[in-house]
Amino acid sequence: MKKELTNVDIYATVGELQEVVNGILDKAFLIDSQGGKELILKLHIAGKGTREIAIGIGIYKYITLTEYSREKPKNPPSFAMLLRKYLKNIKITKIEQHNFDRIIKITFQWKENLYKLIIELFGEGNIILLDGEDRIILPLHIEKWSTRKIVPKEIYEYPPQKDLTPFNLDYSIAYEVFKDKFKDEQNRKKECVRVVSRIFGLAGIYAEEICHIAGVDKKTIDPSEEEIKKLFEGTKIFFNRLFNERNPQIILKNGENYDLSPIDLIKYSSGCNNNDNANNIYDKKYYKKFLNAIDDYFSQYVLKKEIKESETKLQKIVKRQERILNSQIESLKKYEKQAEENQIKGDLIYANYATVDEIINTLRLARERMEWREIKRVVKENKDNPILSKIVSINEKTGELILKLSADYGDGPIERSVSLDLRKNAFENADMYYNKSKKFKNKMKGVITAIEISKKKLEKLKKEEESEIKVLKEMEEKTLIKKERKKRKWYEKFKWTIIDNHLIIAGKDATTNEVLIKRYAENKDIVFHTLMEGAPFAVIKMDRDIDEMDEKKRNNLLMETAKFAVSHSKAWKLGLGSADVYWVKPEQLSKTAESGEYLKKGAFVVRGRRNFIRSVPLELGVGIVEYEGEKKLTTAPPEAIKNFEKYVMLKPAKKKKGELIRELKNEFREYDIDDEDILKVLPPGDSDILIR
Repeated sequence: MKKELTNVDIYATVGELQEVVNGILDKAFLIDSQGGKELILKLHIAGKGTREIAIGIGIYKYITLTEYSREKPKNPPSFAMLLRKYLKNIKITKIEQHNFDRIIKITFQWKENLYKLIIELFGEGNIILLDGEDRIILPLHIEKWSTRKIVPKEIYEYPPQKDLTPFNLDYSIAYEVFKDKFKDEQNRKKECVRVVSRIFGLAGIYAEEICHIAGVDKKTIDPSEEEIKKLFEGTKIFFNRLFNERNPQIILKNGENYDLSPIDLIKYSSGCNNNDNANNIYDKKYYKKFLNAIDDYFSQYVLKKEIKESETKLQKIVKRQERILNSQIESLKKYEKQAEENQIKGDLIYANYATVDEIINTLRLARERMEWREIKRVVKENKDNPILSKIVSINEKTGELILKLSADYGDGPIERSVSLDLRKNAFENADMYYNKSKKFKNKMKGVITAIEISKKKLEKLKKEEESEIKVLKEMEEKTLIKKERKKRKWYEKFKWTIIDNHLIIAGKDATTNEVLIKRYAENKDIVFHTLMEGAPFAVIKMDRDIDEMDEKKRNNLLMETAKFAVSHSKAWKLGLGSADVYWVKPEQLSKTAESGEYLKKGAFVVRGRRNFIRSVPLELGVGIVEYEGEKKLTTAPPEAIKNFEKYVMLKPAKKKKGELIRELKNEFREYDIDDEDILKVLPPGDSDILIR
């Protein structure tokens, strides 16, 4: 099973990650994951909303855009806090793969501030923050090798570069370099698949693919020049497929995730004859984007592992209690046996009371006349004697006498070797065994009580385990569901509101300004602009000429739209109380600049009369309005927002956006509102709720 992205996978991934270029970092989270860490970069992308980059380090190494929710720590680790300190509100300007290696470089830049986030997806993996001069600010892990060091304040150095990459194969010398690799002494005795893998740093599966394409057995050692040529051409075909014939997929082996690839591979095709394919059933799940395949493959695996780990902890607690109970049951059996054995031995002494006493007394008398050695010899020589034959052994040092005693006992005759104390008589020896039996019986009572307690505890734990596993399963089902992205209407690409049943739309940036005027502004519409550089255009969508409206309604519509336009301009961010606004007709706007002038993206030349509304106050609220049969969150000026289902007024302030979002989510908690809904509609800069 694949546990990390290869350089081939990363090439395809980085190409698709270009969609987050120009995204602004909101927050960074570092999460403990299975066998490593997962870094989540939460981005805000103009016109697209919130996206999250997930980067896996440790056993699982990957980078993707994720659509799965993660449980994020309330107290971020120091590395995440450092990333927030340096990168918050800074734009991603580049995402690159270094030298077709397992290294991704994300460049963040805002004016003179330049930082690079290096993601190494080899070894144990690492994430390193660099300044504009490639000096290490902080790595996730400090690492040292003989050729390079990943430590703070050191200049970051990339690993040694390979001679050949997919991008220099068309040079005339490329084939000679390729051929020489096979002639190197260290490669002469290696299988050709391993040599191809070394040349480009390829994973085995892709090196095998090149051998398949070339028609050369992957186990070939010291290939001929003709075979080397085939392998070289196979390499070019393989990389051409990577560049031009993508078909992202997850490969399933016997129904389980097994591999993923940005292209079709011969090994996993139904017509491939190889032992692996003969013994396994491969299926495929195709995707439009490789990023989605990576997200499904790694997110589901990692999240399932987290659930399994919690499940395992519960099972360990239950198994520990089962071991305790089993140990107690074994102790009870042992005590029962010991109690029974001591009882039997005491009974055997009483059943042979006269004989036992006679033997003990005889041995004591004999000891007065002779040595123990002589006594033992007499006993040994008189094994046929009915009394002496019962003596098994004598240990004069410990005073122990072992007799073989028998009697009718219960269901039949019973015989035991019974240890006696020569210093005691038969009665005292029997009493010693009865006392031992009583002690074991008393111990049994304690163990029986402990067993009952353990059984109840185990039963309770099993019920808790069953209940918690059910909760975990429900959690797994919820966790493994992708976050549904809401379907947005065309006007939600812009700032928008409803004033007197008119749709008002405004640009968010230079790109949406350009699109708004060129594509959506029609002849009867009215276009507003705040008299300051970089302000967005706002458009009233009209179904008739403005002059045909009742004067009072007309003036109210123009004033409220002016308030909306000025509140979504830089004036709000600057904390101004008012600003001048003008309105014109769409035909007055042109992209043709005056001679010798240049128009930036999103800027237009205004020709003809401008209708000014002076000192327009910055007044804006946020609330829920029903439009086109749906309840949506948006902003509106005071008079318009009074017609909303629910609203609060805003004011320019220095409150953190995250804190404001939490308050607004709580304010509109009965509606299906998320962070992205709020972020999309808020005016530029910081705001706070106006206490009424």
